[in-house]
Amino acid sequence: MVLNCPVSNAISKPAQTIVPISSLIANRWSPRVFDITHELTHGDVLALAEAARWAPSSNNAQPWKFSILLRGSDEFETISQSGLTGFNQSWAPSSSAYVVVMADRLRPDGNEWDKGTVFYNAGLASAQVVFESEAMGLKAHYMGGIVHDEVQKVLGVDGVWIVNILAIGKQGDISSAPSELQERELAERSRKELSEIIVHGLVR
Repeated sequence: MVLNCPVSNAISKPAQTIVPISSLIANRWSPRVFDITHELTHGDVLALAEAARWAPSSNNAQPWKFSILLRGSDEFETISQSGLTGFNQSWAPSSSAYVVVMADRLRPDGNEWDKGTVFYNAGLASAQVVFESEAMGLKAHYMGGIVHDEVQKVLGVDGVWIVNILAIGKQGDISSAPSELQERELAERSRKELSEIIVHGLVR
């Protein structure tokens, strides 16, 4: 695999596909090195919020909530310190914002959502945040390594499940990053073969 730019700059790792696909999808990947000087504008925040709002959902129920936490806010700093686990603690605080994805526990009629269904819906909405970030020239990184109870306590939002957190920001220069982080950033992207995931439709 050939990278599209020098190590000292932001890295481009377009997907190696059998046929051309949308550049927005092909160029999306999840970096861990962010520009700590970059800040989201209020307009940026509104664009991410609108992208989430217009996601598809079952019966248009829109069973999700989002918290967009800018770096420097009390909530961002607290989650950085006690709401992330493992390797995420070392790189995520350099991102410009966290987008906390939440799924509603209750349906509009008061009955509890099936967790798989509502998480699927919240996943659709969070994916739109990711692709809107990409369209804005930013990057997003899904984080499942979080302390769910701690995040919920920090946000003080009742009646929801914490699904995951997206770290969003501008790619940073990896030249000064620790060697382990550089290795991860430069690693080749890979996916299963189409034949492993497509049950019907490949054979003409």
